[in-house]
Amino acid sequence: MPPASDIDLDDGEPVEREGRETLLPSVTRSVLSTKSFVAESLLETPATGSQVALGDHDDIFDVPNASDDLVTMVGRQRGARSGDMVGGRYVVEGQVGRGGMGRVLKVRHSALGKPFALKLIKSAIATNPKIRELFYREARLASALTHDNICSIVDFGQDNHYGLFMVMELLEGQTVHAKLKHSGRLTPKVACDVMWQVGDAVRFIHGRQILHGDIKTENIFIVRTPAQRRLIKLLDFGLSRADLGRDDGVDGTPEYLAPERIDGEPASQASDIYAMGIVFFELLTGKLPFTGATAKDVMKKQLSTVCPAPSKLIDEPLDERADQIIARATAKDPAKRHPDVPSFLYELRALMGMLGMESGSNARRRALAPDAARERRDHDHRMKAAAEVFGSVAIPMASCDPSGRVRAANHAFLEFLGAAGDAGGLQLRDSALPEIYPSLFEDLETVASTRRPLKRVLYLNEGGDRVVEAAIVLTPAPSAAEVTAGEVHIVLHPLRALLS
Repeated sequence: MPPASDIDLDDGEPVEREGRETLLPSVTRSVLSTKSFVAESLLETPATGSQVALGDHDDIFDVPNASDDLVTMVGRQRGARSGDMVGGRYVVEGQVGRGGMGRVLKVRHSALGKPFALKLIKSAIATNPKIRELFYREARLASALTHDNICSIVDFGQDNHYGLFMVMELLEGQTVHAKLKHSGRLTPKVACDVMWQVGDAVRFIHGRQILHGDIKTENIFIVRTPAQRRLIKLLDFGLSRADLGRDDGVDGTPEYLAPERIDGEPASQASDIYAMGIVFFELLTGKLPFTGATAKDVMKKQLSTVCPAPSKLIDEPLDERADQIIARATAKDPAKRHPDVPSFLYELRALMGMLGMESGSNARRRALAPDAARERRDHDHRMKAAAEVFGSVAIPMASCDPSGRVRAANHAFLEFLGAAGDAGGLQLRDSALPEIYPSLFEDLETVASTRRPLKRVLYLNEGGDRVVEAAIVLTPAPSAAEVTAGEVHIVLHPLRALLS
């Protein structure tokens, strides 16, 4: 890559710049400069869809019409059937199941040929702002989580005919709820294994300040791996909250709902731990501790009835530690429960030791065959290599959601904004970028919704007579992206150096 002083895309004389080599000046420096600067469109988007040229460049972009309003769209929405295409790329092959928010379909990516599961929200509730919020919150939160025991979200969006959709890895197996219904309770060893993996997933999300909010056997999926190892996947983050302590009223499934949530208290790690205690009881006994004819009856028992000891309800010897774990996790007073999930797992590990089981890293290590371990190690090295290249490349690059919340940014991008530290929690609204790029947030929304790239040009003043013409390119993240699906990738690059 040539030094910055040699860059001249218009075959004119290169302009020497003082200081160390950098591809773009600091936005902070530009904002404080006495020289004015403007953001000029490389892509003048007309009111209706058409093809437009990019200034003096040969690039041509097809600019689609804006999406129809959701209310209008839902009015003509119909259920997707086999052979239909959702989102312009997912061909429906059949139905997998139904959930509280809609149907789950088996689909196949039209270009990749790879099968996925696609959740399609019910058209009758698609216009409900709260349901839309839950849907997008689930998609964004789950797509940001990478863990062996969490179902991966690979894509989400809105289809003009079928409404909101979310695409996830296709799991072969059954929910724990279905297994209990057809086969009865699990043996203590199997119950502990399932509970350990659920707990590890919940520990992971709590460590990232995320609550699940709806832990239940219907949201726990049993997958059989090629090595015939039992693998648990936690599903459905529809009631998750990224901000602990937020109170949106009583949400959740009554049979698993902590008493304080029924009383209107905000969700917390303690309420997830309560649900884990209910699930553990259900795994060991094959039934729920609190049931009733109505949700109100169930919640009344949640408030006043102590969870019975599972050892008293089964005809198989059960170590008293199981009773103790469940009693503590389902205490009516949140302060008397396990203080966190690692504490729950610590007690569970002691129980598993009494049953002659391995847990944690030792069990995971033994479960991986040499070839699988080598494959994972190679994958980790590739990921580290990609991170090193991304972090050190001199061109500012980042990924953010349509609101401008940055997920990842390389050092050059942070330096460009004049930001210190890492990208975690960085909001573009708090930077100087919107001042030189007034249509930034409108463009982010457009690219995210239309999934079409957009280019604009900025004139950045370095002080004195030094001006740099730079392109900013907004590109939708690939639909197959495991972490940044639904986000917009940003790249800035100089076009030429100018003298004002």
